[in-house]
Amino acid sequence: MNKKPQNSNRIIFWWILAGTMICTLSAQDQSEENLYKEYCSNCHGLDGGGNGELSYLVFPKPRDFTNGLFKIKSTPAGQPPIDEDIYRTIIKGMSGTAMPSFSFLKDSEVHALVEYIKKFGNINNQGVAKIKIPDILPANSELIELGKSIYMEVGCNKCHGNSGKGDGTSSQILVDSQGYPIIPKDFTSGVYLGGGTHNDLYLRFVGGMDGTPMPSFGNLAEVLGKPKAEENKLAWALVHFVKSLETQSNGFSHKQPEDGKLVAAKTSRFTKPDGFMDLTFTKWNRAETYSIPISRLWQSDNVNYQMVDVQALYNSKYIAVKLEWEDPSQDQELYRVQDFQDGAALQFSIDGTMGFHGMGSEDHPTDIWFWKAEWQIRANERTDSDIVLAYANRVSDSDVATYPILMNDMAYLAGRDAGNINSEPGKTSPVENVSAVGPQTVTSFREHEQKVMGNGSWDGKKWRVVFIRKLKSNSGQKVNFIKGKSIPIAFAIWNGSERDRNGQKMVSNWYELELKD
Repeated sequence: MNKKPQNSNRIIFWWILAGTMICTLSAQDQSEENLYKEYCSNCHGLDGGGNGELSYLVFPKPRDFTNGLFKIKSTPAGQPPIDEDIYRTIIKGMSGTAMPSFSFLKDSEVHALVEYIKKFGNINNQGVAKIKIPDILPANSELIELGKSIYMEVGCNKCHGNSGKGDGTSSQILVDSQGYPIIPKDFTSGVYLGGGTHNDLYLRFVGGMDGTPMPSFGNLAEVLGKPKAEENKLAWALVHFVKSLETQSNGFSHKQPEDGKLVAAKTSRFTKPDGFMDLTFTKWNRAETYSIPISRLWQSDNVNYQMVDVQALYNSKYIAVKLEWEDPSQDQELYRVQDFQDGAALQFSIDGTMGFHGMGSEDHPTDIWFWKAEWQIRANERTDSDIVLAYANRVSDSDVATYPILMNDMAYLAGRDAGNINSEPGKTSPVENVSAVGPQTVTSFREHEQKVMGNGSWDGKKWRVVFIRKLKSNSGQKVNFIKGKSIPIAFAIWNGSERDRNGQKMVSNWYELELKD
């Protein structure tokens, strides 16, 4: 009887072990790929080239990962980012752009995304050292004045302007590494892509921003013909001067949600919808006010980043959410081709998954409550005809009693006659309830299913809008609010003076709304 070779069991063991390792690695790769497809590919593309199916909706354009160039990093110019840099961008987002914060992801998921993104550009950052940030020099008038002279001498003003508003002589001709136009940062806003601390700005100036016209000033002493020993002083002087240009608050007038959670305050069970919709309702003082950052998907020359204050109340029957945001103009007309209206929306994840924040996906549909300023004025004025509102002093044939009724103004309201919900007569609510499974999939619920109520008011500086609905819904396409259960919620604002409409708007990341005692 022949014996098995002595090492045969070892061979079988190593063969099984190797197969197990391959399967484990494949599962890990698959997990990374699935995460990327879920949260990143819509904008950055399946191949990482910045050409996702929704990339046309945003400006600046999504990052092309294949060239290995990253704006926000802590390493010298020309060096790849370290893992920590990519991780921080995913977690923090990039304020003032369409890149949201993904702080709701698990730590392991973010690290998996970092590894997957690095593969696109064949990034090897082993041994790459961070820029060492020296101790900050305290700001004083002398240092700020020095920073101003540096700002002018090295040419910062050519792009960012003498007063830092991003309106320099070269501001209109700048392009990034992909050939897309790029808007210089408006320093007066106090909002920066990679964070607004003094250390953040030091890194941007010393390391530059790869892939953009923003150069590295890691050798200011050499450029200015100063002793090397003054390098740090020169750098901090520039930082302090730029910080001194800030004229606007960062907008956080109220607390930011801890761990992304917004808590709805409980109020009397006797409170009716009219009570919630009263913007002066004293019970709103009991609700915590949260400041939520929103960023423009398509940048304009004006506001690309601002805050919306959010409050929530509920009782045994209803849930109410109030939004408040700054808007110096009241845009309520939508009757002429040159008119655009203000608006606001709440977005809820129906299945509780914080998926793609751009109105969900087929796997993770969303329930959206949309307030429209034009509907608000029609409800307030109790008018049916948009022509009456747009041309109040008109003279028409229908004003003649003997003119055939079929030929009057109402017979020519094309939107109404086509069944467009935006033009239907007898508006009593300024809110529309829709469902969506991604961009360009918005579907309005039928009239008898429109259960969301609302009210909005403009005080000359701000809009205040309240949404209200019953906690429970019988529709599987609508969110149910259950005490003790977190509901993913996101926010959107449209500014008519910025010609916002459809996908051109300002949006937030996902947060969680909790109903607690």
